Amino acid sequence: MVYTQKIRHDQLVERAYELVEREGVESLSMRRLAQIVDVRASSLYHHFPEKSALLRAVAEKGLFHLAAALERASTLVQSDPRRQIYAMGMTYREWALQHPQLYRLLFAGTPPIEDASSASPTAAVTPVLAATRALVGESQATAAAQAIWAFVHGYVMLELTGHLQQCLPIEGFQLGLACFVQGLGRSEPGLIFPGFMPQRRLI
Repeated sequence: MVYTQKIRHDQLVERAYELVEREGVESLSMRRLAQIVDVRASSLYHHFPEKSALLRAVAEKGLFHLAAALERASTLVQSDPRRQIYAMGMTYREWALQHPQLYRLLFAGTPPIEDASSASPTAAVTPVLAATRALVGESQATAAAQAIWAFVHGYVMLELTGHLQQCLPIEGFQLGLACFVQGLGRSEPGLIFPGFMPQRRLI
């Protein structure tokens, strides 16, 4: 067979992205991608030295789309940081359920995707961090954003793994997210449960 087609870097990423969306990370290999774009597998190594580099490029593309969706959700309710956070939480869940294979690549991999570029997995939390900063201040913004992300991610993973089949997931998610958002900034962390003091080690 004579291979005459040339393909650009961005086209390779797009085809790999589509393959992961359809069939999951396990389906992606340099040989499979080469067959899809009709080039020699060896020619792909001019663009990506190894499969992990290709996966990072796919992940970066997914993060860009997720971050853009969160930014759009935040922009719709700019005047109220609580409404921003709630809207972004709902959007995050919707995106994850619409793109389950990509979501697993981004946030459920073992080990997680590591990338020296600016598009690290935490990049998608940047819009949430801006809203929490406006709501609780600089000193607690990171902790609040991480807590929200942990709740949303944990709930989404329970849905993706089928552990919430005995209930209506959307109702539980909406309730939990609303309670979480309403509680942010209402009190100091140590005053959430009056009278509770962490145990100290007795010497």
